[in-house]
Amino acid sequence: MAIAKQVLIPRGLMQNGIDLCKQNVSDFLKDAKFMVREGRLDHAYVIVEFAIEEFGKIVMLNEALSLNTNDPVLVKESVFKSHNEKSTNAWVVLNPKYRIIFDEGAYDESVYDPRFYQTNTTASHNTLLDCAFVGFDGNRWVLGTKIKQSLLENLITHVDDMLTKI
Repeated sequence: MAIAKQVLIPRGLMQNGIDLCKQNVSDFLKDAKFMVREGRLDHAYVIVEFAIEEFGKIVMLNEALSLNTNDPVLVKESVFKSHNEKSTNAWVVLNPKYRIIFDEGAYDESVYDPRFYQTNTTASHNTLLDCAFVGFDGNRWVLGTKIKQSLLENLITHVDDMLTKI
């Protein structure tokens, strides 16, 4: 069994790191709001995902600080390296109703059985890649996925609001 790598951070520096992460989340969200106003929803969403991961890092750093009374504080290396773990931890605090930002069109779960058709694609570190790069869907070139602007704006607002509470 592999032992998870840890980083030692002086207790007196932990809050500085948390505050820097909060500022970074805030900056990502400001950039995303600008991109939404410009109509660049796919790129805005990529930036929002970065904000969500950084938000998850805040959650993980706060947890390490509260669970560990030592100085220096033992922090899992995944706080800095694991997209999945940061995203997962963010959504423990964030309301999951804000994860649905894509317009599935005809594949609405009220019309189609979600066991057979993809419905309600959720925002995640995985779907970020679907929005960031040009692809080919079999008969045409595409950039990104159909993001519903109002839902993306709601997600941005929610992360921004929760940032003041964490």
